[in-house]
Amino acid sequence: MKSAFTLLLVIGAAGASQLGCSDDAATPDEGQGGSSSSSSTVASGGSTTAGSGGGSSSSTSASSASASSASASSTAASTTSSGTGGTGGEEPLGNEIPMEIPTPTNGDGEIRTETTVLKNAANGGQDVYDFNNQKIGVNNTADCDDGEGQKTVFEVEDGVTVKNLIIAGGLPGGNGIVCKGDCTLDHVYWEDVCEDAATNSVDGATMRINSSIALHSADKIFQHNAKGGSTTIVTNSYIADFGKLWRSCGDCTANGGPRNLVIDNVRVDRVKTTVAGANQNYGDTVTITNLYVKGGYDEEDDKPKICQEYRAVTDHMGESEKLHGGASQWNTDTCRVSKSDIKSW
Repeated sequence: MKSAFTLLLVIGAAGASQLGCSDDAATPDEGQGGSSSSSSTVASGGSTTAGSGGGSSSSTSASSASASSASASSTAASTTSSGTGGTGGEEPLGNEIPMEIPTPTNGDGEIRTETTVLKNAANGGQDVYDFNNQKIGVNNTADCDDGEGQKTVFEVEDGVTVKNLIIAGGLPGGNGIVCKGDCTLDHVYWEDVCEDAATNSVDGATMRINSSIALHSADKIFQHNAKGGSTTIVTNSYIADFGKLWRSCGDCTANGGPRNLVIDNVRVDRVKTTVAGANQNYGDTVTITNLYVKGGYDEEDDKPKICQEYRAVTDHMGESEKLHGGASQWNTDTCRVSKSDIKSW
């Protein structure tokens, strides 16, 4: 069956920047997005030697070690589907899904003092940054569960691919990665998500997450603030212990849409709220194929929720509201997912 992922790759030329969401009156269900830190370090290409300790250290450039993404797959193992619950156990399609975060090549990791900007080649940087499985965080002081204001670890310019990177867990994970245009995050691993793992922030842009792992989030894993037909694509990845895998911003400044999500060949475990939360009133779409749920989907109890529809608001004019009593929606204009595409492992 032809994957819906390939049908939507054409969506996503970079557009004007999306204004950040405010979280002053938000609850975890509102799907607010953070803004990146005002202070940043520019990565202009080339390789650096990572600090071997976990203490505070600053860096003025990103690593570009030459190890290929194949090195990540050598340390990431696939598990065998159990076939319990849902529509039966089947092996994921295509590339193996990584199930273990690689051992960092820089020991306890490096904690940088400022956000690192990964500049593209047109701006004096490079279009591919390969970190050779280094673990990097930022000296974030804002509590992970206390609204917004967390420092962003990496700000990624338009057209940049980030490979083989481990984002340090907990407080040093801050606001994770913010994509400022089209970006690809390939074999990127989040040990313990703080605010968000990654944010799609520019109207019309496409954020691709492939062969990645994101663990432990009280709320969202991937935040989608960008409008204008922007797209988030998640493939061949493992996401576990989270509130929502993806949320279209429920109360952004000048909020709107449409925003699109594509999920294909992804394993999830311990879903606390829903896999996807989309804004029906802004024309969002969620396309899911080959989603593997640990233990299967319980149709009788609607657990875990797969795709929920919301009525979003703008500029803090009220609160984002779950539609249909919060029940999973199937084969609608917004939730383009069939129960047959939800499988067990």
